[in-house]
Amino acid sequence: MKTIDYVYRFDPQNPSVKPSPPDAESARRVLEDGNRMFSEWMESCRTGTFSTGEERYVVQCNGLEVGMNRSVGQMPKQVPFAVVVGCSDARVPTEMLFGQGFNDLFVIRVAGNVMGNECQGSIDFALNALSESVKVVVVLGHSGCGAVTGAVDSYLRPLKYWSKATSPMLRSILQRIFVAVREGANALDQVWGAGARDIPGYREALIETAVSLNAAQAAFDLRNEVEAAGKWEIEVLYGVFNLKNHQVCMPVNPGLPPSPNNVHLAHAPTSPKEFQTLGIQMAEILRAHLTSGDHAATVAAPTA
Repeated sequence: MKTIDYVYRFDPQNPSVKPSPPDAESARRVLEDGNRMFSEWMESCRTGTFSTGEERYVVQCNGLEVGMNRSVGQMPKQVPFAVVVGCSDARVPTEMLFGQGFNDLFVIRVAGNVMGNECQGSIDFALNALSESVKVVVVLGHSGCGAVTGAVDSYLRPLKYWSKATSPMLRSILQRIFVAVREGANALDQVWGAGARDIPGYREALIETAVSLNAAQAAFDLRNEVEAAGKWEIEVLYGVFNLKNHQVCMPVNPGLPPSPNNVHLAHAPTSPKEFQTLGIQMAEILRAHLTSGDHAATVAAPTA
């Protein structure tokens, strides 16, 4: 039978084959390399390029990660090398898309990857209780985010925000995204010119711009918190998972085909000025994408 395999592998003869990254830069490379492997696997699924012989897409798992090599009843120690704050969207399998396995990532998922109290408390726990192993904190947005879509639609049509169909709890999520939406709208107005809202594709472009700015905003806030806690050895990164080519990148170009060169986690912004720069960059990318004629967008419903 011909198969396209993505394998989680444990070798009992070499249970510690996968060492933890020693520093933040190494951790970033591990995550990016893992995403390259995952996106290559997804592309092979799309093209029907079958595995032959040894599987090409293998995630190594060591014995400590799965609780082996311990006395009966002893619990494995939690030692993730990265904290990932991502969206609850079911299309974004965090460990899998980064090519990681057991005990590699401390994952926090909430609609729109917004920084609410529970999310913030989980991050605080990781920064304190797991600081010996954590090397990076990553904010991960994704294209077509339903929560960002809801915020954009509420921005464009305010009556939708006050509709009875929008619960108070959902409004609290949308509120946290409005600043990113407004910054994205300003960037599109500046780059696309007067009447930008009337240009076909404006709504989709605003969603994708706001997705990137929303991730950048959360990364900026987290960077400040990490520095305030004196965790200088922990780096804060951010990126967006492109549902079309299955690659994590920043900035995001929806028109690019899969390529190892696309994968890139950016360092968290260090000043508010960088949000404007990112917004302008996204507006220019999306204008070029729009004029290329390849701008069909699938946007999720605002439920994740």
